[in-house]
Amino acid sequence: MAKFDYLRLKPAQLKHAFKTALAAVLAYALTQALNLPQGYWAVISVVVVMQANLGGSLKAGWSRILGTAVGAALGALTLSVLQPSHLALGLGTGLAILVCAYFTYLHESFRLAGLTASIVILMGQEGESYWTVAATRFLEIAVGVGVALAVSLLVWPSRAGRQLRLGVAKALRQEAQFYRIILDCRLASDCEKKAMSQARADQDQTLRRNLGLLNEAKNEPTGLSKQEHISISLHNFTERIASHLRAMEHALRGEGRGLEILHDEIHVGIDLLGQATVAAMENLALSIELRKHPGQLEELRKALETAEGCLTRVRKQQILASYDLDTVMRFMAYYYNLRQVAVELTGMAERTELLAQD
Repeated sequence: MAKFDYLRLKPAQLKHAFKTALAAVLAYALTQALNLPQGYWAVISVVVVMQANLGGSLKAGWSRILGTAVGAALGALTLSVLQPSHLALGLGTGLAILVCAYFTYLHESFRLAGLTASIVILMGQEGESYWTVAATRFLEIAVGVGVALAVSLLVWPSRAGRQLRLGVAKALRQEAQFYRIILDCRLASDCEKKAMSQARADQDQTLRRNLGLLNEAKNEPTGLSKQEHISISLHNFTERIASHLRAMEHALRGEGRGLEILHDEIHVGIDLLGQATVAAMENLALSIELRKHPGQLEELRKALETAEGCLTRVRKQQILASYDLDTVMRFMAYYYNLRQVAVELTGMAERTELLAQD
């Protein structure tokens, strides 16, 4: 049954579907009560604005309202100047899209402004107030946005900060997988590059999503809670760990077997540190997810001391002097970032303790 797990809907997905459906029905009923002619624009706005968390919904709602207001005004102004006709409507639509496209770099909302302007222009008829048409479109969309935000706030409200905490746990697990591959590749010139690329891509995708959740959490009206501040700091740790992992991967690139032989000189220390690091990553990911105490990372500290001892021995025996400068620099870059991952995890464990105490 494991291969069918991806078909199973999560509770959050079911809640999102229910909230969207509820908001769509309420918005359409409200447009009918207000005698708005095209109530389906309110329903469309609900679907566009309703996000998985309140912060995302607020951001999408503001963008929709701003874009609609600008587009409706621009469409009405174009109709007032050109008057409805096939040529005038085509020219007006093109000009509206051109103006909105030019200003998109100022705010993403102008993408929606171009759409609204086109709708107002194409629906304008002689003998009616073009500004009334624009105001009606704006009101229909505003109803949808307002209902979507109300439902997001009142029905199973989901905060982006909580999703960020779970996203941090996911990122840490993916970094552990990427770390394992990088660790194995240091002694194998024929290591699986495709698996490494996929692990890096998965890690980066999750980090980008977490960054989006961080920004959405800042948009939420109640402000950031203590837990959410801690989740943000944990996200920053995963960002720095990812940077160290990329540096380790980069240090493995190059020709020749000198690097592999040099790694073999202290493989005992690096292997021990690698195993302890992966175990710490998985332990921290679970602790963050469940908000429990991670415990002391004593094994990680001991492994770090062992690795440092191995490197000291190599230096005292002047083993590094027998290798070319490029090989030594790549080795030291690899080891430095390997060490820094362990250091970051130690700090991350301290922050996770605070998360569990709250």
